[in-house]
Amino acid sequence: LSDENIRYQIITFLIAGHETTSGLMSFTLYFLVNNPEVLERAYEEVDRVLGRDIGVMPTPQQVSHLIYVQQILNESLRLYPTAPAIGLYPYKDEIIGGKYKLKKNTFVTLLTLMLHRDPSVWGPEPEKFNPENFSREAEAKRPVNAFKPWGNGQRACIGRQFAMQEATLVMGMLLQRFQFFDHKKYQLKIKESLSIKPDGFTLKVKLRPGLTRSAATLGAA
Repeated sequence: LSDENIRYQIITFLIAGHETTSGLMSFTLYFLVNNPEVLERAYEEVDRVLGRDIGVMPTPQQVSHLIYVQQILNESLRLYPTAPAIGLYPYKDEIIGGKYKLKKNTFVTLLTLMLHRDPSVWGPEPEKFNPENFSREAEAKRPVNAFKPWGNGQRACIGRQFAMQEATLVMGMLLQRFQFFDHKKYQLKIKESLSIKPDGFTLKVKLRPGLTRSAATLGAA
């Protein structure tokens, strides 16, 4: 890429990345407070991988070992991909699924919200929040095009790896530090702008018991 193109891509990262990632984090927190067994398992993994000393910054290696946290994030993206549709058109006449004729350059919209709820792929309860949908075994059995929260082909999200690394890191640090309380008994309502997100969703938090902060880090701060 030219220097100019690289600058454009960095701007895209900053503008397109902050809203979509914050939406992902909001949906993830909503699902966690409504699925206490998933939350407890996430706490267990974070404590095992990151430890209880919040004065020690996580390393990239530790973040890569937050496997269940990544499964939770992916399941949130399945049910509510923050970019809920993909625009496509064929370069030549096509027949989709062996029966739907599509003329060259005909614009179509793929609703990922519906793609991610196909019971033939996701089972009889596709609306159920289940991070096991993204275990290694489940992913190996799934059709390659069944999960498309990042777009498609050459135009897929350039920031995918960055966004997942960022979201896993932030979610891991939140889980390491806080208990979450749904103080308003929130009922999910979707707000749509450039992306989708929970509308009016707030939580109260409290520091988890048993945390420590290393004296060396306190001195440095």
